[in-house]
Amino acid sequence: MKLPFRNYVQIDRNIWYLILSEAAIQVVNGCLMLILLLYLHTKGYTDGESARFTAARFLGVLLISFPLGMYIKKRKLIGFFRIASISLPLFTLLALWMIEEGYVFFIYLSFFLWGISFSFAEICKLPFILRQSESSYLSAAIALSYATWSFGAVLAGILIYLFSTISPTFFDERNCIIAISLLSLLGSVFTFKMKELKVPDTHEEVNFTTNQSAYDWKKIVYALTPTFIIAIGAGMSIPFVPLFFQYTFSMDYKAFAGYGFLAYLLVFIMTLLTPDIKNKLGYKIAIPLTQTLSVTCLVIMGVTELLPTSNSIFALAIAMYMLRQPLMNLAQPMTTEIIMKYVGKSNHEMVSALMALIWNGSFVVTSLLFAQLRDWNINFFFIFLLTAILYAIAIIWYVILIRQYEKSIV
Repeated sequence: MKLPFRNYVQIDRNIWYLILSEAAIQVVNGCLMLILLLYLHTKGYTDGESARFTAARFLGVLLISFPLGMYIKKRKLIGFFRIASISLPLFTLLALWMIEEGYVFFIYLSFFLWGISFSFAEICKLPFILRQSESSYLSAAIALSYATWSFGAVLAGILIYLFSTISPTFFDERNCIIAISLLSLLGSVFTFKMKELKVPDTHEEVNFTTNQSAYDWKKIVYALTPTFIIAIGAGMSIPFVPLFFQYTFSMDYKAFAGYGFLAYLLVFIMTLLTPDIKNKLGYKIAIPLTQTLSVTCLVIMGVTELLPTSNSIFALAIAMYMLRQPLMNLAQPMTTEIIMKYVGKSNHEMVSALMALIWNGSFVVTSLLFAQLRDWNINFFFIFLLTAILYAIAIIWYVILIRQYEKSIV
């Protein structure tokens, strides 16, 4: 009998170095995801202001994605990972300093630069993996790259819990973020161990006109449309789940970090199982099934806001949160792989950049939309319901895309 995770042992060492450096970055990202909004709340910032600070992070990625996607075609990528591994923790520390000082403009600027640093790693990650991986281990390599996000959140949750248990007075939200940011600098060591074994023979000068003609835009747009739809839906709700639990159930940052740890541990395990699930069920069943179940959990979680608060309702909300996380993230490596196969090798760098642009660009818009909806006192249930409707449209699109891809290879 073939064992789960067997393919991960065969992944190239340089991809493992990339994964480890990416995991260090994702620990910071996970930490911010778990407690940044709660920290901003304790400093007196409104939900609207906090959402706009979040939008600044996404705006940094949005503005750099397209030019970076053109630039990295046929170029070495290691330098971008090195820059990201060092600069991202430093911009996190700068943002905290500005929050404490109350310099709003520099808070926006710090998070904007944070987004640019993050994009250097995120946009270059998939092209590097696609260049260096053997085809038989490509699914495992892509799944592992997506698992770094959940691993980062898991480790962040553990560290936050340990720090706050060791010294609850000293390790408040701010000092937890500082400590984790400093620890994440260790990830830069792996970027200096990396070697780029497969590098394009030549590179071209960046030229907007010639670079545009090098891509199959019809295929790219069609393949990325469901990603765009899902990103819009996710941007309105997923980054703000900590606020949902704080307002609905009065949950503090330490408790949410604990539940977040369990949820992202499930995400991490299930993401690593993606290649085996894909091989058993196929794209046509695995992608729509996991996404549909995830959307159902999100809606049920939103319904709990409308019900009288009790221990059983709280347990239901937590259960739906913890199930939604692995189910949705289980589909992402599979949708990425099918998109990359559908668009073809010559479009990989641009698609990677556009995926980052779509996710972060939509998060800019939807974070501002969330801010406005909350300023109008719109409840979380309505926001989650909008997300579910958009997800449903995207799921149908993915089914059609999968059928078209499978017909093309027959």
